Amino acid sequence: MQPIVLQSMRIERDRFRGETITNGKFLNCDFSGTDLTDSQFIGCLFYDDTTQLGCSFNRAQLKDASFKSCDLSLADFRNTSALGLEIRECKVQGADFRGANFMNMISQRSYFCSAFITKSNLSYANFAKVVLEKCELWENRWNGANVLGASFIGSDLSGGEFNHFDWRTATFNHCDLTGSELGDLDIRLVDLEGVQLDSQQIVGLIDRLGIVLVSDA
Repeated sequence: MQPIVLQSMRIERDRFRGETITNGKFLNCDFSGTDLTDSQFIGCLFYDDTTQLGCSFNRAQLKDASFKSCDLSLADFRNTSALGLEIRECKVQGADFRGANFMNMISQRSYFCSAFITKSNLSYANFAKVVLEKCELWENRWNGANVLGASFIGSDLSGGEFNHFDWRTATFNHCDLTGSELGDLDIRLVDLEGVQLDSQQIVGLIDRLGIVLVSDA
């Protein structure tokens, strides 16, 4: 069976719900409002290199949807219902996640989040005001990402790259940052309560303050 190739198409609401699509090409396609619950996309292309346009998933239902080894560059994920969304080993540069909802409300004041975004390139992606708490977000590239007003409380951000990244604009309490390249993180300006760091990172952060750490051995 030949891989799917679609260009400049509006995708019907239930066309790919629960389906597994491998090596498909979706060039400048519109998934707005579609229901992709439990859908799996493996090795798929959602970025048109010729026009330099990504696909729109605006207002799509992405509950437990999965993208593995896909190119989602410049994708529009605004206002999606994304509880349990899985993005692994993907290109997601410049994607827009504003308004994406990764939360399950248990009561008016109680909720939990679920997302599995790992080993992906999130450079210059927009996560402004997104809540991604206690989620698996390890080994990603966050270089230049916009996280203004976002909350990552308790998430696993280990092994990440955070160059050209403004730590002051989001909340990172109780995150695991071990093994990450911390870029311009200034511990005088960022609340790091409960954050996990490894010894090499701590030495680097202290060195930036002009403090010399002397071994007591």
